[in-house]
Amino acid sequence: MEIKRRLLCPSMMCADLDCLAEETKELDAAGADIFHMDIMDGSFVPNFALGLGDLQAVRRNTCKPVDVHLMVEKPEELAALFISAGADIVYVHLEADRQ
Repeated sequence: MEIKRRLLCPSMMCADLDCLAEETKELDAAGADIFHMDIMDGSFVPNFALGLGDLQAVRRNTCKPVDVHLMVEKPEELAALFISAGADIVYVHLEADRQ
């Protein structure tokens, strides 16, 4: 029987933002494989969560991949910004394109 490797991808939305650097380092040392970041704009979804500065803080404190889930209006206008800030993977919602 083949054992499949599982990836540990903690959601940084649950992190204490006052200690984001420390929590990133602790999760990295504990074996996190990928850091997941939910970016919410309060328009596409009713909540606000994480932003560019949060991604930059995580990126400064790990060499592991960081994925960004853009739950925002017009993600096509923001994707390049998050990629240039260090996102390795960007997820968008098809229904965010309202044209």
